[in-house]
Amino acid sequence: MKAHYGKNRPIVGNGGFSFLELLIVITVISLLIAVALNRFNRLLVDVERTSVEQDLGALRSAIGMQVAGHFLAGNMVGLQQLVNSNPMDLLAEKPRSYIGAVSHRDAGEVEKGSWYFDTDDKALIYLVVHQDYFASELKPARARFRIYPVYSEKKQGAGTKSYLSGLSLRPIEPYHWRKTSD
Repeated sequence: MKAHYGKNRPIVGNGGFSFLELLIVITVISLLIAVALNRFNRLLVDVERTSVEQDLGALRSAIGMQVAGHFLAGNMVGLQQLVNSNPMDLLAEKPRSYIGAVSHRDAGEVEKGSWYFDTDDKALIYLVVHQDYFASELKPARARFRIYPVYSEKKQGAGTKSYLSGLSLRPIEPYHWRKTSD
């Protein structure tokens, strides 16, 4: 029995997708997958950036506590000894991505996404995983940090005297995280 619609035209059953319909569906699904993968990659970059910033925040807090402890103890000479030292040694619990102290000649074997302290350069280094989203003058992409002294001036008689008043963890070379890849 045939079904009729309107002016006695038979309704033909759908035998499946036409080739054009199939191409359109595949194109739409491909575009959705491309957008999803791009967003997923951006999330991975954001996770890396946030993780690095969190580690740096913990290091700066540990340095601040050391400064306060040395200041309260009146041991500013001991504070001077922390300049160019390994800031990771100040943490009670080191990040999982920290592999330890490494000689400059062995640094080529360090995996991306790792922190290490270069014993020759006296620098804390992070090797970047998502290098397309990281801008730095260094190749391979990495961020290098060092503990620097902070000096203040004090009036003394007719002149001024400079004294160590704190420590600061700062990048050795400028860098920034990009919103998009190159």
